[in-house]
Amino acid sequence: MRDDFTTKTKDIMAKRVGFTCSNPECQMLTVGPNSDENKNTSIGVAAHITAASKKGPRYDENLSSKERQGITNGVWLCQSCSVLIDRDTGKFSIELLKKWRDNAEKKASERLNTQLGKGAMFVDNKDMESIKPNGYYEKEFNGQKVKYFLDGKFLHVEHEQAAGIIAYYVMDEAGNIVEHKWPFPLEQYELIIQPDLILKVVPEILTNGLRKETVYMKWGKVAVIIRNSQKQLVHFHVEKGFTINHVEKKIWINPPEFN
Repeated sequence: MRDDFTTKTKDIMAKRVGFTCSNPECQMLTVGPNSDENKNTSIGVAAHITAASKKGPRYDENLSSKERQGITNGVWLCQSCSVLIDRDTGKFSIELLKKWRDNAEKKASERLNTQLGKGAMFVDNKDMESIKPNGYYEKEFNGQKVKYFLDGKFLHVEHEQAAGIIAYYVMDEAGNIVEHKWPFPLEQYELIIQPDLILKVVPEILTNGLRKETVYMKWGKVAVIIRNSQKQLVHFHVEKGFTINHVEKKIWINPPEFN
């Protein structure tokens, strides 16, 4: 008799890694849209780390039936990787598969939390388990509304900071904003850098009356800022560590957090 995972356990296992394959050499997104708009297509597998039945790969006779069915005995993989791990149990050991799972959960959490800050946009592990099978999740916090879509290594965020003031971001795995749409034109925003954070500012005059500043800061942070002749923002880039308040139209470049 097999000690299979329950449907609920499989669902939670998938959500805890953002529906991506836990093999670090793969990381394939395992869920996506179906031609039927009321369905999704999944190629994910809740694989057993130690086999669900005797004579299976990495079977551990010391485990109880409940332990074999438990989420700690599982790792979420794509179909190809689920077959791969059972073909070479010497290479794909219990320890390695547990490491894959733990690292995949950590990465999924980091993708959600990096650069989002500790406010309405902050997501914890319990929130991750609430992500729907199609990758969507939404929450409300202190009167703010946030919608998320986890698309492989990219996180889409729609943040309504106040009624009618909505910003949209696309972030990569490192937490960098790769695409965005703000509720107001950039020139209306004020960019603020703590003076004691700045080491050196290198100015450069561009065409059309634009001025570029490359700001070198402590802890290896670098900001590139372009303003027009009225000293309004035209463009800025900071790899990580800034906070935006769209209600006040202010952007703060922050020092790193030391845990």
